[in-house]
Amino acid sequence: MHTSRTIDMVTFEVLRHRLWEINDEMGLIAARISGSPAVYESGDFNTAILTAEGKGLFTGVYVIRQAAALDVVVQSVLRAFEGNINEGDVFMTNDPWSGALHAMDYAVVCPVFWHEILVAWTGIVMHEMDVGGPRPGSWSVGAATAYEECPLMPPVKIIEAGVFRKDIEAIFLRNTRTPEVNALNLRAKISAQTTTRDRLRDIIREYGLDVFLGVQDQILSHVRQTVRKRLARMPDGEWFATTLLDHDGVQNRLYKMKLAMTKRGDRLTFDFTGTAKQASGSINCAYSGLVGGVTQVLLPLLCFDLPWAHGALVECIDIISEEGTINNCLFPAATSMATLNASQSSGNLVWETMARMYGCSEDLRDEIIGLGYGGANMAVLAGTKLNGRPFVNMFTDSVGGGGARPFGDGVNSCGNLIAPAYGIPNVERIEGLLPVLYVYRKERKDTAGAGIHRGGVSLEYMIAPHGAGSDINAVFFATGYSHSETKGVAGGLPGSIQRNFVLRNTDLAEKFNAGRLPGGLDELASEKIEVPEAKDVADLGASDAWINFCSGGGGYGDPLMRQPDQVLRDVRLGFCSVGEAEILYGVSVVEGPVTRIDEAATTLLRRKTREDRMTSGVRLGNDWDDDVPFNGAQMFRVGETLAVRASKVGPLLGCTNCDRSFGPASEDPRQRALMLESPLSSLSESNRYLEDSNMVVRRYCCPGCGTIFSTDVQQSDDDPRTPEMRLRFDALIV
Repeated sequence: MHTSRTIDMVTFEVLRHRLWEINDEMGLIAARISGSPAVYESGDFNTAILTAEGKGLFTGVYVIRQAAALDVVVQSVLRAFEGNINEGDVFMTNDPWSGALHAMDYAVVCPVFWHEILVAWTGIVMHEMDVGGPRPGSWSVGAATAYEECPLMPPVKIIEAGVFRKDIEAIFLRNTRTPEVNALNLRAKISAQTTTRDRLRDIIREYGLDVFLGVQDQILSHVRQTVRKRLARMPDGEWFATTLLDHDGVQNRLYKMKLAMTKRGDRLTFDFTGTAKQASGSINCAYSGLVGGVTQVLLPLLCFDLPWAHGALVECIDIISEEGTINNCLFPAATSMATLNASQSSGNLVWETMARMYGCSEDLRDEIIGLGYGGANMAVLAGTKLNGRPFVNMFTDSVGGGGARPFGDGVNSCGNLIAPAYGIPNVERIEGLLPVLYVYRKERKDTAGAGIHRGGVSLEYMIAPHGAGSDINAVFFATGYSHSETKGVAGGLPGSIQRNFVLRNTDLAEKFNAGRLPGGLDELASEKIEVPEAKDVADLGASDAWINFCSGGGGYGDPLMRQPDQVLRDVRLGFCSVGEAEILYGVSVVEGPVTRIDEAATTLLRRKTREDRMTSGVRLGNDWDDDVPFNGAQMFRVGETLAVRASKVGPLLGCTNCDRSFGPASEDPRQRALMLESPLSSLSESNRYLEDSNMVVRRYCCPGCGTIFSTDVQQSDDDPRTPEMRLRFDALIV
């Protein structure tokens, strides 16, 4: 029996980077072999190298949650095939209760042996374009249980002792509308891992098994110790967040999700207690989706300069979740939409609380980022070409704006923190494969969350059938339809909502014949404009068109503190309208031959806005002596404009703009804030579709000067005192 040993630092650095590159190579090989645009164009897949026990060592740079959940897959295989895992075996599954995130994410994992000793695992997950079920693309709109969705395959051997199981492949391919692509993807996953296995064995030949195993242990130890040190340097406390999931695929209703994140010493606890019970619809995720949702955010935020070793990270955290809830569902819950719903929203909660915690850390302040890509707004289009051949394609253009940072604006139409190498497809490539035409794809005005630094603006595009052999069936699946999921940080405002439109019997052909290219909803005539629900189906005829727009990123800091010349630049570039410049930023922009700022009007407007906040804001609590001085030594900042300072009565929390104390630093800062509430529909032209909604944006302001320090998106009947954080000072390290 081999035991690992401590490796010198030079060898350790050489081999950990070599393993890192081997994992990246596995992804490159798989993507080049794949025949799916979702994989080779957009990167909807990921790879991992794991220990023999199924602890993740390296996660690839594609969709993080897919690889982070491979730990669960391998551990499920180890349990299911105990005593029957041999050289030359390859396993596959798409079962969420065995570690897959949803049925379309087929995972293939391979054991790596050295002289009959299991020394590692490799794994690849690809999102398959279709794996069966009632809807093209397998996003099962209308399904209430797993029995109404696509088939689930628990872990099976697709290769047994080196022999390819054609019977298993036949079952897999029999149920899909895209058998050729799925068959090629299966071989891509197997081939890439065969190369990876050989690369890992090369290391053992060169350095010996003890060194190979020792490097694995040291990678896990290095990541674990570094993460714990980072956590230990931050104040202890609790940070809170809530979000909503809209439309379960059957009913258009809202599901609340809650998180209380606790940091004690060098450990984080994520408590999702209070989250809604599992839905009678496809938006649930199993425990694997919850783990993937949590770790997809923690790896880039906590391990930004470390190997993305999920196996080490999970040893630094605890996850508390009630079984039978929307992000920890029990069979036979429907889960086909899990990744972009319960799993993604679980990650959004983690993202929000981590941003607030980082606001209390000078070391990690630059890692704060407002929420971007709050959720998907996508569709699968399916039908036949003129030659009668069927097609199915998931449109992965859904990219919102990036979240703002303390040092700069969010990136426009940038995609997703949790999928760093994800990209939108090439227009010409998709038009060459499918009977559709991209009329335009552009960045959309007035979608970014306002702030000292604004979020990134989002994407909008129009697609029309072109040369199809029949009507095209569209399956829509979106979140952030009824509310904004891209929340701001430290007083920044949320980004816009998302929407789809189906335009019936348009004059697009006439426009083209006249040499005119429509650039938006208002530039194309149609008999009727339909607004699909967040999860919906529709048929697109030859003269119809589909418009999609996504959410902008959340802002950072009070928008009144943004430099007017930055607002002017956004107006000139078409990212912000003159109206929003005035309403959200208090900047008066005069349009003309030279668009400019009216400085006098801007000064008056900003002064009046602050005065209005002070007179119209609702004081949530006033049981604190406002005369207690807030002038002691600063212990640490909180967000952008708050701080904790020492005093004779203990640590106080207050505003650094006006030196107003809020009260004891252990109490939630919202408790004694001025609160302003306005309809979410008032924030953006894109949000006008919420005019009949009860969704509101709440701004929490300093009672001394009216500076916004916190914002939230909630239903109007929710308790406005929903806490943001509670700090602890019994073990503070500053």
